[in-house]
Amino acid sequence: MFPYIGGKSSHAKWISPYIPSDISTYVEVFGGAMWLYFQSDKTPVKTNIYNDYNRHLANIFLCSTEPHRLQLKLESYIPQLGEEEMFNSCRDLIFSPMTKNFDIPDFAMAARYMFCQLQTFTGNTNFRENTKIYRSPDPKHKFVAYTEKFSKSKFVTKLSQLTAENMDCRELIQKYDNEDTFFYIDPPYYNMESYYTADEFGHDDHIELLTQLKTTKARWALSYYYFDDLEKVLPRDEYLWHEQETYSQNARVSSAKRTELLIMNYRPPSLESLFDP
Repeated sequence: MFPYIGGKSSHAKWISPYIPSDISTYVEVFGGAMWLYFQSDKTPVKTNIYNDYNRHLANIFLCSTEPHRLQLKLESYIPQLGEEEMFNSCRDLIFSPMTKNFDIPDFAMAARYMFCQLQTFTGNTNFRENTKIYRSPDPKHKFVAYTEKFSKSKFVTKLSQLTAENMDCRELIQKYDNEDTFFYIDPPYYNMESYYTADEFGHDDHIELLTQLKTTKARWALSYYYFDDLEKVLPRDEYLWHEQETYSQNARVSSAKRTELLIMNYRPPSLESLFDP
């Protein structure tokens, strides 16, 4: 939907074919910019859930279910794109302790957040520090392109069928776990959590999430980079591990080649050729 660190805009076509066709509830547990939902031809389904623990992101998608109203608020910021004083003012308000638990939906806060978000390199959310390093050289292009999406039927139709949540991932999974549910799970990657948020999703949180997934009724697909405990909790002989080579787009890392993992607790028909007879 918009540039965001760790976003799956370049992975959606790879992952989308593995989404089951016989589901009634689709859930993105760590929603981020929700690229998979918007690029997949298998969504929306009967019930479509966006979730992110980042309250600002949850607010963006909740406000987006009223696209015309949000678009008007966003358009009011276009003349001020590139103005450092306005950027800093929005940034300071977003991260003020006074607004940490703001009520949602809040359209003004959504516009301020995106005003900052879309002027940073690769949508890096840590723009409290070293702001000038990560400012995009062409902020208008991204911000205007995002604003214009609210006039396009492809996005408006999918947005109108979304429910936005702002919950801990474990509570959300418990709430929506059902045989007819599909969870797409894209957590902050292990030892890379600080790139996403100031609130670290630590080792124990990773293990608790992985352990919870072992007992779900739902089908799920999990995106990760490899770390040792991942294979201990979700061994290859019990879960389907599928791999693809990707390149990092992080502002502080060169375009390093990485192996992206997609781990599933079901067998998608598109991968039947990989299974033992």
